[in-house]
Amino acid sequence: MIIVLALLLHKAAFAASEVVELPPEELAQESVLPVFDKPVSVKNRNVVTAGKFDVDVFYGYAMTEPIANVSKLGLGVYYNWSEEHAIGLFFANNMSGLSDYAKQIEKTPATHLDLSKAPMPKNTIMADYNLKAFYGKMSITKSLVFNTVLYGSGSLGVVQYEHKTYPAVAVGLGQKFYFNRDWALRFDLRLYANQGPVPFLGGSKMHEGTPRPSFDEFQERVLYTTNLDIGLSYLF
Repeated sequence: MIIVLALLLHKAAFAASEVVELPPEELAQESVLPVFDKPVSVKNRNVVTAGKFDVDVFYGYAMTEPIANVSKLGLGVYYNWSEEHAIGLFFANNMSGLSDYAKQIEKTPATHLDLSKAPMPKNTIMADYNLKAFYGKMSITKSLVFNTVLYGSGSLGVVQYEHKTYPAVAVGLGQKFYFNRDWALRFDLRLYANQGPVPFLGGSKMHEGTPRPSFDEFQERVLYTTNLDIGLSYLF
């Protein structure tokens, strides 16, 4: 009985695996492309900047500053005259004190240095031009999409020290991440070049307990600083 059932099952399985041939005229002859329900919304920008202003607040970190405090707080205002170009003005105020690196030098045995005698930068004010090269969208989840703008920047302005103001230029790259139509996170990486005082003097003039040297005694040359700004931007 078991052998008979096995033969019947084998016959049924063999019949199910038979090749079915269809006439060529019944096979698909064409392919189609996907069609969006709302093609205009796919092409359009979610964030329109042309003819609008940006107001920014940011924290700045001087990545290559050896002596002065590396932190800054700043404010910027920009006008976007098109989707590709913007021009504005930003101001950054340096925090007082020394960098961690300068504090480590002072704590080194037998140095007896007081680096706070060096002239320190107080603030920076620059006119800034932005060329917005790329606009895109970055999807994190199905419902969370960031609109992004990548831009280059060129700046011209001044850096003010305790005793003197020096001309400065800067070039950089920036990126904005819009988390709605008005608010964005803004990141700027800039290379500054400005005339300024070298914060070191020979001999014992920078030692602890000696009078603070005159600012005229510090030599001047072109100084380079790499700066990273992170802030919030409001578009209106």
